[in-house]
Amino acid sequence: MQQAVSGELLPLKRRIARPSIPVYVFHRIQERIRHPGTRKRLSDVISLFRPKNRAAAANADLAALNRDGVVHFPGYLDAGRAAELREILSQMACRDPWKPQHGTFLLGDAPPGTHVADIAEAPLLRAAHDIAFDEHLLSLAAEYFGSVPYVDSIQAWWSLSGNDEPEEAENFHRDNDAIRFLKFFLYLTDVGEDQGPHKFVRGSHVEPVLLGTSRLSDAEVEEAFGTGRILTMTGRAGDAFIEDTFGVHKGQLPVSGTRLLLQVRYSITPTIFRSRLTVPGKSPAATSISLIHEG
Repeated sequence: MQQAVSGELLPLKRRIARPSIPVYVFHRIQERIRHPGTRKRLSDVISLFRPKNRAAAANADLAALNRDGVVHFPGYLDAGRAAELREILSQMACRDPWKPQHGTFLLGDAPPGTHVADIAEAPLLRAAHDIAFDEHLLSLAAEYFGSVPYVDSIQAWWSLSGNDEPEEAENFHRDNDAIRFLKFFLYLTDVGEDQGPHKFVRGSHVEPVLLGTSRLSDAEVEEAFGTGRILTMTGRAGDAFIEDTFGVHKGQLPVSGTRLLLQVRYSITPTIFRSRLTVPGKSPAATSISLIHEG
C-alpha cells in the first residue's frame, strides 16, 4: 500500500459517541460465550442477516488467517511514509488509559510509571482513515466475517519502557471485543526484542484452551501451547499484521525505547469499545460500515 501521508485532522462531529443499549446487552451475552466453535457458529448466523461485500473475491490471505489467526504485511508503509506518520502522531497529546488522573500530556512529559500513552485524537487523522478503509483490509475482513465489516475504531498509542512489571495488556490474554472481530496493527517505530514486540499464540483463536477472562502468565501459556507456537512480531516501522485477538496474545513490556502502534478494529457487530470521536459524513468505502463517521 502506498498512501500519501497527511497531517490533516478531520472536523470533529462528536467527542463522546456512546454505544446503544442493545450493543451493551449483546456484549454482556457474547462475552460469556467462550468456546471458539460456539462463537463461530453464532457469528455465522449473524452474518446471514448482514449485507455482503459482493465485490470481495477469495483472498489469498484468508486461509492463513483462518488457520493461524494472523497475517503479516511486511512493508505495508514504506519507511518514509511511516516516519511522516510517526512525526505527526508524536506531536499529538496523549493520556494514560489506566491512570486517567494524570490528564493529557505530550510523549516527552509522560508521568513516571506510564506504560501506555494513548493518542486520543488519532481517529481524526486523515492518514489513519486512508489505512483503516484500505480496500484490501476491508475485503479480508468481509471474507473472514461473511459480511460487510464495521470499521469500529482507530487507535494509536506509545508503549513506554522504564517499568519493572507488566501492566494490563502487557500480560497474555484473550480479547473479547465482539463475537467476531479483527485488529490491524501497524508499527510506526522499529520494534526489536527490547521494544515491546506483540506476541501471539498461533492458532489459539480456534483452540478451546485457557478460555478464562483473566490475564495469563508466560508459564501458563507456554505449558498450554508450547513455546514453538508463540510468535514474536518484531519488525521495522511500516510493517503490519492483522489478527484475531480472541487468540492468546500480549504486547510485551518494553525494556528500552518506545513503541508506536496504530490499530484499527474491524467487527461483525458494533462493539462497546467503538470510537468515541466521530467525524462528519459517511464511510469512505461502500464496502464497510463506519462507526467513526456520522452523517
